[in-house]
Amino acid sequence: MASWGPKLYQDDVAEDVRDYYKDQLKRGKTNEEVTKELIDDNEDIILDEDEAPVFWFALADTQWNLGRLLSFVKEKALEYLKSSTNLERWEKEAINQREYKVREKVLQELEQKLMSPMPPEKKISQYKFYKCEWNIGDMYAYKLESDYAKEKGLSNRYLLIRKAYNDIWWPGHTVPIIYIQITKDETIPNSREEIVELEYIQTSRSEGFPKYLTTMISTSKRVIPTKKLSFIGNYVDLPTPKDEYIPEDKISLPACHWSAFEKTLIDDYLMFNKNK
Repeated sequence: MASWGPKLYQDDVAEDVRDYYKDQLKRGKTNEEVTKELIDDNEDIILDEDEAPVFWFALADTQWNLGRLLSFVKEKALEYLKSSTNLERWEKEAINQREYKVREKVLQELEQKLMSPMPPEKKISQYKFYKCEWNIGDMYAYKLESDYAKEKGLSNRYLLIRKAYNDIWWPGHTVPIIYIQITKDETIPNSREEIVELEYIQTSRSEGFPKYLTTMISTSKRVIPTKKLSFIGNYVDLPTPKDEYIPEDKISLPACHWSAFEKTLIDDYLMFNKNK
C-alpha cells in the first residue's frame, strides 16, 4: 500500500488528490474543471482496484469539506465504502489489529459525513503571485554593513547583484536568478570596465564545476530590502566566469531568502572564492 498509516490522508494518492484540488481552486479554476482534470490525469489510479477507492474517498471528503461535493463523486465514494473493498484490503495488509480498527473507524466516519448535510460553500482565497520588476541585466549595489560582515573583514564592501534570468517559484511567483560580484574596496564602480574587473562569488559546485548563479526567493515586495539596494545600471552582456557550470534545469541552482542573503553570500565567498 502507498500509505504510511490508516488515516485517510496518510496515503500518497489521497494526499495528492486533496492538495491538487485545493491548489487548482486557488488558481481560479472551477470545481468542475478541477474534478475533470483529476479524473483525466489519474486514469490509471481510477482503474486500479486498490487505489481507486482511495482516490474517490479523498476527492469526496475534500469537496464535502469545502462545500463543493459533486453528486457523482459522492456516489462513487459511497459505492466503494459500501463494498468494503478498501477495508478488506486493510484487514489483510495492516500491520496489526489496531491499524485495521482505526481504518474501519475512519471509513465509517467518512460514510456518515458524506450522508450528512454538506456545509455552505467556502470561499477560496486566490493566490497572489509576485512578479520581479527588474529587467534582465539590471544591477544593484548592496552594502555589507552587518556585524557578521565586520567579523569576517568584509564590512562596507559592496555586493553587485545582476539579474540574469527569470524563474518560477512555487506556487507561481516570478523570481530573479542573479549573479553576485564583490567590490575590492568600499566604493561602487562607476563604469562597465570597472565592473568587469570584479570577482564573481561562487555559490555552489556541481559535478566538479562551479556555479555562480543564485535564485532569490521573492514572494512579495515586502521581503526585498529595497532601502539597501542602489541601482547602478543595466548590463546585459557582461562576461561571466569561464569555468562556470550552468544547468539546463534551473531548479538545481541554490536558492536564497532575502532575509539570509548577506550571511549566505559572505559564507559562499569565504567557502569557495577564498579556498581556490
